[in-house]
Amino acid sequence: MSREAVLAAFASLKADFRDERFPFIAGRLAGESLTWGEKLLTLFAHGDRDALEAVDMLSRFWVVRYRGMPEPADLSGAGPGPAFVLGFTAFPYLDVMMDAWELGEVAEEQGPDRLTFRCLFDGEDQGTLVTAERAGAGWRFDLMGLYRAKAAALETFIELEFGAFDTFLDHYVAEHDLSFDLEQAWRPLTGQ
Repeated sequence: MSREAVLAAFASLKADFRDERFPFIAGRLAGESLTWGEKLLTLFAHGDRDALEAVDMLSRFWVVRYRGMPEPADLSGAGPGPAFVLGFTAFPYLDVMMDAWELGEVAEEQGPDRLTFRCLFDGEDQGTLVTAERAGAGWRFDLMGLYRAKAAALETFIELEFGAFDTFLDHYVAEHDLSFDLEQAWRPLTGQ
């Protein structure tokens, strides 16, 4: 019974991503996703270039992209859920990956309220796991495994197409004709 409810909840979450209902998604996150969202907020406010180069390219891209705008994004009131969603969707060309993921077999059951599933990408098990936790009448999801898969896909793309993150960033800014302050993008925000 629980498995079917989780599969339905995951299908609903995928629909929320398709329809860009980001506040709903943020409220349906659990586990390591929220921990990473908190880390993203810290990186956004305080991470210098060394700190940003120590994280995956998807997280790095999100921070520099939104710090480098003429007026950096104001995330002072954001919580870990919204921060995770912003990071997860930072590079829109990868958003189609969410449609390709499906929950497969249960990999681990920690009682009826916490199930870990194998996640299939286009029907293939690539080792990614998604944990679902019961939250009242619904389910919340730890999407950190999917985040890592998206980050790995972006890294592969950047290395194959551009060789280095900085070259990719320059290309992205030029291609989208962004008003962008590169120096500001790599600098921690002040006054936070």
